[in-house]
Amino acid sequence: MRIVRFIFFAALLLVKLVFLAYCCLRAYRIRMHAINTFGYVIHEFDPWFNYRATEYLAEHGWSKFFKWYDHMSWYPIGRPVGTTIYPGMQIASVWIWEAMKLIPTTKYQIPKDVLSQLPKWVMGYLPNKGKFLAFGPMSLNDVCCLVPCWFGASATFFVFLLSSELSESTTAGLASAAIMSIIPAHIMRSVGGGFDNEAVALTAFCAVLWLWVVSVRSPRAWPVGILAGLAYACAAAAWGGYIFINNLVGLHAASLVGLGKYNSSIYRAYTLYYLVGTIGAMQVPVIGWAPLRSVEQMPSLLVFLGYQVLELCDMYRGRMKTPMSGTRFFAFRVLVFTALGAAGAAVAYVLMQLGVFMPLGARIRGLFLEAVKTGNPLVDSVAEHSPANAKAYEMYLGNPRYLAVVGLLFCWHQRTPGKIIAFLYAAVAYHYSLKMSRLIVICGPIVSVLAGFPIGIIADWCIEQLLALITFKPKAVEEKPSPARTGGMGSIIRTWWHYFGPMVVPHEVKDLAKLKDGFAQRLWFVDRPIRAAIAAAILMAAYNKSQSYVKDFVAHCDRMAKQMSNPQLMFQTKLRSGEEVIVDDYIRGYEWIRDNTPEDARVMAWWDYGYQITGVAKRTSIADGNTWNHEHIATLGRILTSPEKKCWNAMRHLADYALVWAGGHGDDMGKSPHLARIGNSVFPDHCGDEDPLCQKFSFYQDGSPTPMMAKSFLYRAVNHNVKSGVTLSPKLFQEVHTTKYGLMRVYKVLNISQESKDWIADPKNRVCDAPGSWYCVGQYPPALQPLIAKRRNFAQLEDFNKKDGSKSAYTKLIEKQRSGGKASDSDEL
Repeated sequence: MRIVRFIFFAALLLVKLVFLAYCCLRAYRIRMHAINTFGYVIHEFDPWFNYRATEYLAEHGWSKFFKWYDHMSWYPIGRPVGTTIYPGMQIASVWIWEAMKLIPTTKYQIPKDVLSQLPKWVMGYLPNKGKFLAFGPMSLNDVCCLVPCWFGASATFFVFLLSSELSESTTAGLASAAIMSIIPAHIMRSVGGGFDNEAVALTAFCAVLWLWVVSVRSPRAWPVGILAGLAYACAAAAWGGYIFINNLVGLHAASLVGLGKYNSSIYRAYTLYYLVGTIGAMQVPVIGWAPLRSVEQMPSLLVFLGYQVLELCDMYRGRMKTPMSGTRFFAFRVLVFTALGAAGAAVAYVLMQLGVFMPLGARIRGLFLEAVKTGNPLVDSVAEHSPANAKAYEMYLGNPRYLAVVGLLFCWHQRTPGKIIAFLYAAVAYHYSLKMSRLIVICGPIVSVLAGFPIGIIADWCIEQLLALITFKPKAVEEKPSPARTGGMGSIIRTWWHYFGPMVVPHEVKDLAKLKDGFAQRLWFVDRPIRAAIAAAILMAAYNKSQSYVKDFVAHCDRMAKQMSNPQLMFQTKLRSGEEVIVDDYIRGYEWIRDNTPEDARVMAWWDYGYQITGVAKRTSIADGNTWNHEHIATLGRILTSPEKKCWNAMRHLADYALVWAGGHGDDMGKSPHLARIGNSVFPDHCGDEDPLCQKFSFYQDGSPTPMMAKSFLYRAVNHNVKSGVTLSPKLFQEVHTTKYGLMRVYKVLNISQESKDWIADPKNRVCDAPGSWYCVGQYPPALQPLIAKRRNFAQLEDFNKKDGSKSAYTKLIEKQRSGGKASDSDEL
């Protein structure tokens, strides 16, 4: 009978491997919608910055990349890209690109005899529909477009490993992989061409969690903590969300102590993970000393320090000649932790007063506020920073979110200490995504994992019952339990269970379990058919009931994948005639700028478009999608929303051209109130402190603009010669290009100040942090100093803002709303 069991599981293993390969292929293919429709085009805004940085890394190498001060962005200040970027994705892409250069160009024709033996539906999954296979080098652009697809498949594989490890069921791992391969929560940041940091980071996150739970699986597995630390360093290099995964591992390590699972093996695993991972993360310039200084990273550091104290206490106890009782050891540890905690708190207070610790950032702070707004009008203006709602969860997580709730019930019977992390991950991810809809992306892996638990665990049980009809299951080798540790949470839990366990699990339940086991042994010829019949019924019912849900989820994922595949630079739409066309106004507009303006041309546009101006148009932008300098963005917002003449007075010193999005398809008018509000947060004379929401710059209920908006450059530029009576002065601006469908308009700024342009371009007018340094900050030209002098430093809890900043009227308003309408005396407007 053993040979039957071996043959069955060998065949089952082959089926599982094939299905896993299919899941990874499915993950790749569903993310290819954009490339198949629009070609190899980088998407949206941030991906263009990522691609431009990748180009720079590929061309100039590591040394120059990390010393890259970009004077083509954030003009005239510039941006130190090398110290403000998470370079993991760029490094990975360049490595892949360089590796592919080593592959000789090869084209292989698949024999027709082989193709004729394959089912027709298989042909659709083969490259080039099975006509031929092609291998060879790729352009850097194509590699960057495909990186999200490749890493989407990799994330699917790591979710399989993670789910299999946590559930102790490869069937559950396959179910999780199948869900992860197509779940929209992950596709939203990993479509082909969507060169987003999260595409790589989520793969690293899954790898970190898998390696971590492997490292605590058994007393001998602790060296895997080194690999977990290396994976964490990669995650930290890829995305600022690395803080989430680090604190999650720290929370799990702390929970193991609270549940009495702590031992020297877990101590070694976490110590190695933290040391290797933190040292690796600190090599990333944008992170630096943040793991030891940033408040949001203190939890994992405190867990690390706590583990060292626990182990030192254990070492002290082990070296005592007279054994220390559990009660005495518990009191000893309490005393040690109290003394060290008090001393540590005193030291931390002193260090905080000295400014050693970095305060919470606006985005991080927003994750813990009950209110919707953070007090930063720039952060609050970004749609993806708004809280998630039920519709968002339905859209991005679909039906598996209900199955994931059931999966929480299957997290507790496994032997591995890692099982608790699934519950912790789900709780933390749900909380964060409730606060910021963008973070639904981190829910994708855990929903997939938990949804796979009930499917795989129940399926394994059913298969085992059916197999038991023809063969016996070999007895599991019982592991010798480790000696019970005394004087810790384990002792407390055991004592609690001794007194209260019979109330939780009465003796009658235990007797019933013994009776069941006895029945299975004595009357196995009755027990096995009954179990097999129940298993068959479960499988049949599950198959019949789940078909419609599976079909709906797959159709929903395919539909969402297509919707999320629009590069935004171009999109599909239908004309009134019903003809489907691709509107590529935006990319053609940027290409026009690239081909028809001087190379040193400066283009002013709202903050959103800066990455595309430098990436596609190859021209200098005033600001881009980074939020590292609020005052500069506010200056840009004020200029664009000022009256036409007032705008020109400032613009002529900074820009040669101005660009606006028009035509009603997400154009600048819809977001213009945010521009004015952001400008007012630094320039209180713009709308005034009495109008923190800048309602003076808005639309009336009938859609007509307020007087302030109607006079603004932005309104006139968007509606120039489109709305009756709305024009820009031909003495100040000249319309030089409007795209085919009118979605982008470009204006030349007349009578620019060449003196200011030359002054900014002169390296002597840049402020370097040291003679001969690469870190040289540009300055505003003298002609703009009267405007700059009006700025009020925006006080937000970010390390790059001035300590003497004062709260804006908007910030005070939000704080007042958050406190229930009651403002402090110091916050009166």
